[in-house]
Amino acid sequence: MKLLLLSFLVMYSCSRNAKLSRDSAAAHLDDVKMPISHLNEIKWPAGFRQEAVVSQSITFLIDMPKVDQDDLDYLIDKRDVDSWIIRVIFYHASEKQDLGSLYSLFRPKKLSRTSTGAASSVALKIYYAAAYASERFRNAKCPPLGHNRKIQQMKVVDTGEPFSLSFEAAQAYQEKSQLIELTPSSFNAGMSLLGEYYFEIAPYNSVKKEIHAPFKRIPAHVEISEEISVAVPSCQGVHSELETPRP
Repeated sequence: MKLLLLSFLVMYSCSRNAKLSRDSAAAHLDDVKMPISHLNEIKWPAGFRQEAVVSQSITFLIDMPKVDQDDLDYLIDKRDVDSWIIRVIFYHASEKQDLGSLYSLFRPKKLSRTSTGAASSVALKIYYAAAYASERFRNAKCPPLGHNRKIQQMKVVDTGEPFSLSFEAAQAYQEKSQLIELTPSSFNAGMSLLGEYYFEIAPYNSVKKEIHAPFKRIPAHVEISEEISVAVPSCQGVHSELETPRP
């Protein structure tokens, strides 16, 4: 019985919504949780004989802030905020790279059969450069750009700590951002995926292209700590991005 009660309390604490405090001057969202889950490597059979396997990308889910619908309606009507925007930051070999951003509407224009409002989570896919450009590249028997990397070690690092978000004066954010839809949002990390991927969130007006607070880093990130080079003998000298594969 004690174990059952403990399980119920854990489930309740994980599913509760963030609390929005509001007055005429300010608004704050407390007890926000945004865990990362379902981290997977997408494999790529390589070679005319498919004698090797390399990595094409990684994919994972980020939970969005859980907020009552009436609080979301208040943010839209009174705070001029219609979505969350998430920026993807990649640290590789001591270099910082902004991979881009995506945004999730509080009132999606296109809903799936099972959804009723704002997305509960978003799917992201981080590609190697060789696979990012097109479906044709991803279907190549010999990966373009000489790609032969294979991920060996990756993990989610998460403190699990809740955090707060504030709603402040609008600031222009004119960078192009991807609208979250039913397919994963895709980003190009380059020739190597080795490094750490951090995610920053801000309240956003998708029409005016404005954020309503500085970006805030969430307490969870993805780390790829090891990748290796894999030999693909049948692809030696073949450039899939330039040539038609031999029969």
